[in-house]
Amino acid sequence: MLPKIFQPIEVGDLIRLGNKFDGGYVVSKSIFKKTKQLITFGLFDEFSFERDLKKKIPKLEVFVFDHTVNINFWIKNTFRWLLHFLRNGKNFLRIFRYLMYYNFFSKKKINHIKKKIISSKRKEPNSISINEIIKDYNIVCENCIIKIDIDLDEYRILDDLIKFNFLSIIIEFSHVDLHLDKVINFIKKNKKMSIIHVHGNNFDWPDENQNPIHLEITFLNNQLSKIGQKKSTQIYPIKGLDFQNDLKKPEINLKFSK
Repeated sequence: MLPKIFQPIEVGDLIRLGNKFDGGYVVSKSIFKKTKQLITFGLFDEFSFERDLKKKIPKLEVFVFDHTVNINFWIKNTFRWLLHFLRNGKNFLRIFRYLMYYNFFSKKKINHIKKKIISSKRKEPNSISINEIIKDYNIVCENCIIKIDIDLDEYRILDDLIKFNFLSIIIEFSHVDLHLDKVINFIKKNKKMSIIHVHGNNFDWPDENQNPIHLEITFLNNQLSKIGQKKSTQIYPIKGLDFQNDLKKPEINLKFSK
């Protein structure tokens, strides 16, 4: 069982944005009227969430930070995806992912910044902190969603993240089995926000306690949204909202301690 602190608050207007498999996340519809900006940490070749949110909010400004996605990335992976298709006859459309990327990020107010996200306590070449992003890109946190999927680097920026009053935060916590205390500490310190959705990423098998090793968690700002504090009685994953990240493996059923 997961500790009770992970059990979401009951919210009746949840919606999934992005793919039905890896890349999709669940948010509250209530934030659409207030949301004017989206910050994303981590891109690879998956931006279906950003695309769907932009459809819902046409005037949305999108800032995606990922220093690893460059021309070499696209050449290497397009060739790899082509070989995979020729061998297996699957994922034909992925060969054209660069064209999809170019089409989306060439639009107005859609920005891919090729910089690494780091803690404000550190300095590195070609890097940027949350503090600098908010200042340099005129971010209004109260009207901003932040989505984070950066493979363990999320733990390095949690202290920075908690300083700001974001409207909603979506984080995929990696290797929770090794960093459970850090996640719980973040949840406890982040008193202005409540968990409204949680999903176990099934790319890795569950740990010895049958808990997910990777957790996708959506937080909603208590002060900026009208939500109560009644714990959800939903069965997780939620049918119709949650889907397998890895289609070859079963979903991970979540239970919370009492």
